[in-house]
Amino acid sequence: MAYDLVVRGGTVIDGSGGPRLVADVGISGGLLATIGRVDERGDQEIDATGLFVVPGFIDGHTHFDAQIFWDSLGNCASLHGVTTTIMGNCGFTIAPTSAADKDLAIRSIERAEDISRQDMLVGVPWTWRTYADYLDAVDALDKGINVAGYIGHSALRCFVMGERAYTEEATSADIATMRHEVEAALQAGAIGFSTSRISQHRTVDDGPVASYVASWEEVAALAGVLGDVGSGVFQLAGDISDPVLQSEVTPIALATGRPVHLACVYLANRPEAWKSGLAFLDRLAAAGGRGVGQVHVRELQNVIGFRVGLPYDGLPRWKELRAQSLDGQRASLLDPATRAELVREALHGPYVTSHVTAEVQARLPDYDNLRALLSPTGINPSVAELARQRGTTAPDLMIDLSLETGFDQYFTQPFANQDHDAVLEILRHPHTVIAQSDSGAHVSQIMDSSIPTYFLAHWVRERAAFTWEEAISMLTARPASEWGLADRGLLREGYVADVVVFDPDGIGPALPSASADLPAGGTRLVQEARGIRATVVAGEVLLDDGAFTAARPGRLLRGALHHH
Repeated sequence: MAYDLVVRGGTVIDGSGGPRLVADVGISGGLLATIGRVDERGDQEIDATGLFVVPGFIDGHTHFDAQIFWDSLGNCASLHGVTTTIMGNCGFTIAPTSAADKDLAIRSIERAEDISRQDMLVGVPWTWRTYADYLDAVDALDKGINVAGYIGHSALRCFVMGERAYTEEATSADIATMRHEVEAALQAGAIGFSTSRISQHRTVDDGPVASYVASWEEVAALAGVLGDVGSGVFQLAGDISDPVLQSEVTPIALATGRPVHLACVYLANRPEAWKSGLAFLDRLAAAGGRGVGQVHVRELQNVIGFRVGLPYDGLPRWKELRAQSLDGQRASLLDPATRAELVREALHGPYVTSHVTAEVQARLPDYDNLRALLSPTGINPSVAELARQRGTTAPDLMIDLSLETGFDQYFTQPFANQDHDAVLEILRHPHTVIAQSDSGAHVSQIMDSSIPTYFLAHWVRERAAFTWEEAISMLTARPASEWGLADRGLLREGYVADVVVFDPDGIGPALPSASADLPAGGTRLVQEARGIRATVVAGEVLLDDGAFTAARPGRLLRGALHHH
């Protein structure tokens, strides 16, 4: 047999949860051909001695819908061993829409997902109308990794209802047209239907996003299409512990027979809510429905720093400072009188408060819960604690660390999952799946593409809370089965050769940095990984010792209803 690629002598953990074995992996024509002993040389070889060889990781909650047009690699997901991503979550998509009406679709995304309107106007070609057209446009792109997408409720509503989408209930005619469009999207290969029921998801002019205006009857009618055709996942952003949401979602899950995905996190102000969320998933299962909690592996946190955003950016004196270049800001901060004034304003405000979680700028920082990001996986010290050690104020401490590092010090402000024991219980629950990176959204505020490498470094290597076999299965076979990705998520002969080769002693995320490379010049957070020797997509090496190759083997993965 002739092999395009042989991954030689590694420890294979196949994703099934079964025991590891030392074996060669022979890849031919993009598929796994042999797992065992391969005597022939491959056209290309990777020496995996002492390394783990596992299926590519699957990132089930991303917002790459726009970014994929300017970033063929799907960063930063692809830096962390992710080979397949699911986009179009929470009802936020850029199709269906005509180019003439793109602003209506953008309005629901730009603030709720913090993807700049300017970047979307510059970086996205807007050559489609229907969601089917959009999938064809994505299909035609060169891609490093695989993508699948939901049709999103907010864009769909705007497409059918125009401006009324933001203010009115849908008529029965509107709903019929939307149902038709959902079915057409599923036939074209959409992986499901997504919506948002979250009041914090707002537009720039502080109105609700389009899907939030919809009645539950409308949501049920659209999700009902999945049941009618017997295919697809229903994903919604909403409070899983809310009894009203639970009572509305239950009949949808039972009537459609389709999986319903909701985020489940620990919230410090409602420390028992996650338990009611998990109990809801159990009740749904007992009744014959399928509820899936999409979960994170650590705190959800905003990343703060001079190169991205600070909690002080909305204050008058700071606004002037932040309008300068970083060199200008340094000079101002080194002037004692200016600095004293800035510190005074940072301590006393005027702060405005906002109910939008993602907008860190608006809130007076809680310095006991604002951490200096010194270690990518360990427990980091709070700014309050460091300020006490140095005998200074919290704003002074942040300024000092920032100046000492050439503005490369970052700080994190957790807004969920602060209780690590709760996180572990949520991760262990039978009805949860790891899927909360939000990659492609909030790019200047959060950086959670590193979920797989953090999970392996922290929970497996450092805490030994899961075996390597369990953990790999949770990042591969589990999500593959949840989203119906039939030939992925396992290292099995005949499966697509999406493979990650890594050093179990070295794998983990690096500290984040910032890069001003968005289409309209905006800044995004970047986080690399350590310890990954190679990432292989469809049999081609995409990432080789931390550097991307020229290969773009990624595919659009179309849902089960699509016929080639």
